[in-house]
Order: sequence, then structure tokens, then C-alpha cells
Amino acid sequence: MKRFLVLVGLLGLFSCETEITDFKTENLSDAFVVYGEMSNMAGPYTVRLNYTSAYSPFDPTQFQGQPVPGAAIRIVDETGSIAALKEIQKGMYQTPATFQGQVGKKYRLEIRTADGLDIASDWQQLSMPLGLKSFTSTYKNADKVENMYFKLQASVQDSRGTEDYYFVKRQDFIQFLTTCPNPPPPPAPVPICYNKCWQANQNTQPILADDSFLDGREIDIPLLTIPYDDFTEWVVQLEVYHVDKATHQYWKRQEAQRILDGGIFDKVPAQIIGNLTCLNKPDRQVLGYFMVAGKSKERMLVDRYHGIPAESYQKLVNYIEFNKLRYQNSPLWDCRQAAWIPYNVGLTLPVY
Repeated sequence: MKRFLVLVGLLGLFSCETEITDFKTENLSDAFVVYGEMSNMAGPYTVRLNYTSAYSPFDPTQFQGQPVPGAAIRIVDETGSIAALKEIQKGMYQTPATFQGQVGKKYRLEIRTADGLDIASDWQQLSMPLGLKSFTSTYKNADKVENMYFKLQASVQDSRGTEDYYFVKRQDFIQFLTTCPNPPPPPAPVPICYNKCWQANQNTQPILADDSFLDGREIDIPLLTIPYDDFTEWVVQLEVYHVDKATHQYWKRQEAQRILDGGIFDKVPAQIIGNLTCLNKPDRQVLGYFMVAGKSKERMLVDRYHGIPAESYQKLVNYIEFNKLRYQNSPLWDCRQAAWIPYNVGLTLPVY
């Protein structure tokens, strides 16, 4: 009887197997990767072109891909007008500063590589940009400095009667301070001390939203909080792209792949194809995306100095001193030379 039950169990396992007959691997080491975008905002617009690269544990640059130089790249609109891009560095191409997208027009990207391959994107219409309806920050108190934070809130007002999709980029600009060295003894002149600089930590994960079940209503944009671990200036920049459904789905698939954690209900990892194809060699793989969308941009200063309870502020002062956030052990005349600060962008807030 036991043998019979074991046999039944094994047959049940075999019957649950799914045979995949059309699965095949593909070498993408020579695939093109293209990324570029244009909007209604003033240019120049940038397009990056590179090859995917094979994995090498001995060469970290393999993860970055190999730039593709010498390509002829242009953006064409539906009327036939052309904006040619100039190669500003290896594999990076840029439009003239005077070129600017117009709402309602259709555009596509066209690429001719040095070895004669023609790559083009789908036609995309530049949509009407939508600005933020609200963008605020609120201080949240706590007993410990580590638990104090600022809650960020932002929203867009959706249009009624249409399917709308949103792609949001967030960039934080964080001011940091360094300690000036002791001045030299007289009569030597005291050098100018530049002790206030900015860092712009890299953020590559977009925020996606749509008006499913929220047609015509105010749509919240989920934003991570800001810690109250210093009282230097902190600026949050949001770029809101009003994208089409295909663009939204592309980035939605990218996000689904990024958050795979090995669960049994995870989606099967697969190569995500964008909106670019190789016209004269269709079997040549082209990855990436050329995005055309109405865009708005807004910055907000999160005031981490005023409006803070006196007791909480004093806790922060003690916290800064204890953790040496002013780099007391590394005095420096020019904070731009603070190589230990990641993404140090210098003395002034960047324009982008």
C-alpha cells in the first residue's frame, strides 16, 4: 500500500511539470542599448548609445557597456524637420540647445551606426505637460534623532475622461559642511575657506502612477521620507512626465524585474524590449527606450532649521557633534576636494 501511495505521489509531481518547448537563450553581448528622451522643456536632449557587455568578475567596467562612437543620430518630426545630434563624448550624443519639442507633434529617433545599421524608434506624440498640484514637507517629531523625519507629499491633478500615465523622476540635492583648518600664523594671509558644498545622490528608480479608478481625481505620488539627521539645506526635485500607455508599461515591466525576490509567485525574468528596432537587420537586438513626453519640473526646499522644537533641535546638535558630521578630523579649505563625499557636485546647486 505504501509503495502504491509513493507511486501515485510521483505521478502527481510529474503531471504538474510544465514542459517548455520554445525556450531558447540568446547572446546579447553585441546588442545595442539606446536611451534618450525629449520633452516640451528647453534642450539640449541627450541620447546614449552602447553595446551590452559580457560579465567579467575582473573588470567592473563591463557592467557599464561599451560606448558606440561615430553614429549619425537625428530626431525627426512628422513634418520631416530634422534635428541632428552631435557626439559630445564617446557614445553620448546631444541635440542643439535651440531644439525644443512641441506639444502635439510626433517624433522618432533615427540612428545610422558606423557599420551601416539603421535603428529607429516608434513614432510618439509629445503630450501636454501636467504640473504638480501639491508639493509639501511636514516635520515629524520623535524621542530619538534617528527616528525624526520629514514626510513628503506630492500630487498631480488628473484630467477627466482620458487614460493618463505618469513617470516621475526624483533627484535630491543635499548640502554638506566641512570644517575649515586652523588659519596660518600672521602675517600669512588666511585662505578663503569653501565649506558648503552639495551632493546629488544618484537615483535611477522612477515613480510610476496612472489614473486607473482615479479618473479626474487628485493622484498622490508616493515619496520616501527625509531624515532629520542634520540641519543643512535639502532640496527635492521632481520631474513629472505625462507618458503614453506603452511607455508606462515598459517601465512597469522594468520595475517588476527589479524587485524580484525569489518568491514562487514572482514573474519569470525575461528580456524587456523597448520601442526601438533595427530596420535593415531585424534579428539584431536593440534594447532601451526613446521617451517623448510632456514634462514639468519643480523643486522644493525642505527647511530643516526653522520650525523645529527647541528640545529636538538641541538633540540634533548633540547628535551632529557626537557623530562628527562636520568632519572635524578632516579639515579642508575647499569642500569640492572632499573625495569621501559621494556624488559631490561642488559649491552651487546644479541647474538640471
